[in-house]
Amino acid sequence: MVFVSSLTPPPSPKTSPWQNLLALPHRLFFFAGIVQGVVFVALLGMQYGGWIALHVRPEFYHGYAMAFVVFTQFFVGFLLTTFPRYLARPSAPKSAYLWPALALNLGGVGLAVFSFVSEAWTLLAMVLVLVGYGKLVWVLWDFQRQSSVPNKQDTSWMLVAFAFGALAQVLFFASFVAPTLHVALTMSFYMYLFLVVIVVSQKMIPFFAANRVQGYEVRKSTYFLPVVFGGLLLKVALESLGFNALLADGLLFGVITLELVRWKLPFRQSPPILWVLFLSIWWAPVGFLLFTLHGLSQWFDLGWHFGHAPLHALALGYFTTVLIGFGTRVLLGHSGRTPVADGYAVALFGLVQTMTLLRVGADLVPSHYMSLIGLSALAWLGVFGWWAGRYGKILFEK
Repeated sequence: MVFVSSLTPPPSPKTSPWQNLLALPHRLFFFAGIVQGVVFVALLGMQYGGWIALHVRPEFYHGYAMAFVVFTQFFVGFLLTTFPRYLARPSAPKSAYLWPALALNLGGVGLAVFSFVSEAWTLLAMVLVLVGYGKLVWVLWDFQRQSSVPNKQDTSWMLVAFAFGALAQVLFFASFVAPTLHVALTMSFYMYLFLVVIVVSQKMIPFFAANRVQGYEVRKSTYFLPVVFGGLLLKVALESLGFNALLADGLLFGVITLELVRWKLPFRQSPPILWVLFLSIWWAPVGFLLFTLHGLSQWFDLGWHFGHAPLHALALGYFTTVLIGFGTRVLLGHSGRTPVADGYAVALFGLVQTMTLLRVGADLVPSHYMSLIGLSALAWLGVFGWWAGRYGKILFEK
């Protein structure tokens, strides 16, 4: 007679790749963010190349889509994973994020499709995006509201940034009947995108370094986030009113540079997956240095032309590198793998830097503007295609 131990666990049930994708929020939102990012940049590149004609203002289409359909999905995928840990709460149930993800992505598809028809039609897609966005912010707020953790400073700053993101979306709606587009663009970029990324960076990057490098001490200053917030608010106010933002740019360049020097991040002792993040945050002072030089040129009529170079130093050099770095770390760690950056990941990081230099160079070398724009768009598609080729299959694994 053969006895089977009752302690032997039963085999886990088989699941489809689709079920595996939906099983964890970061998988779903990372996948959707990659797809939407490729679609929107491809359409923008074809529009610049004259291959297609979109019936929307390029700055409206580019600014709104990248902020609220692409970057938002990476933010939410990461924060739905980390907020429960920050706030000692159970993870969100699948029902809490599935339908908002559907609304957000249907809105993204509608935005792409309606852009071939009329800018007015994109309003329908924007409503779906706002509904999905609002529900996801509510899920994050619910973690905060129900948590008994005493220190909620960082999560509070993140929620403040998401609140400004909602306000910026309202201003995008208002831009159909009032001159609020410039305010919407600046607010969504600085008070939403930049604020979220800098809050997450100052929380996680020194923490990762302290956990990995023996003897490293976190040296964050208490004034950093309040001063950065004030500087960003001042920059949005000055730019929205048509004034030179030199004061705000100089302040942000100075305070971010001093804070990074204070951290003394251990580049030499750190593995690639850490120093990739260390390098990424240094794009923040580079971006604001370019903004400061631009403001000085305007103030003293020096004739220096920077165009959107400072903006893309932040959006590509800082935001995108951080997303690739954090996204890779989360994906590997939550699939039972050791979070390491091999030669493939380091080469991918190098491609992101090349993409950034191409896009920044397009504004600094206007004689080659269109060719550099095209190359940077191809590099963007290459970055996300290459990342998906190596790590995308993990999204569908059990």
